[in-house]
Amino acid sequence: MLRELKEIAMTEQEILEALEEWQSLSVDPENCYAYEMRLKWLLDQLSNIRGSREEGRQEGLKKGREEGIQEAIQKMSEKGMSIADIAHILDLTEEDVNERLKGLT
Repeated sequence: MLRELKEIAMTEQEILEALEEWQSLSVDPENCYAYEMRLKWLLDQLSNIRGSREEGRQEGLKKGREEGIQEAIQKMSEKGMSIADIAHILDLTEEDVNERLKGLT
């Protein structure tokens, strides 16, 4: 378990420090328990942070895709392409293209 935690902690300085301190104080059962609880809390926090980062990354990617589609619709429309052609090329419904074009005006 300690080896796995050290691998995880390599990029998280606070966890690495807690692991080192836990190792040095683990000879006393009371200290051992306290540091195990602290370590568990830190790992939970790390998991929450990583989850939040991934969620934010996914939201950013989705927003970027939506902006790209909106820009493509605008440029295709400006070039005189039909709604049906735009919808076909972008794999959207004609209704969706119309709604997005309304949002541009």
